[in-house]
Amino acid sequence: MKKYYAREALLPQGWAQDVCIEVDARGSIASVKSGKSGEKLKGPVVPGMANLHSHAFQRAMAGL
Repeated sequence: MKKYYAREALLPQGWAQDVCIEVDARGSIASVKSGKSGEKLKGPVVPGMANLHSHAFQRAMAGL
């Protein structure tokens, strides 16, 4: 299991300091807890954003 250290991370409870993120062999986050162990990440850590964009406007424009 890989461990990463984030000096600052945005969690559901808000901003947290000194966070250890454990990632399993599949690349999924296994745990997020307080701690300073693991590979140090640069800058603050925020959750990944889902790709929710749509091309529906192109369909609407095609009818013009």
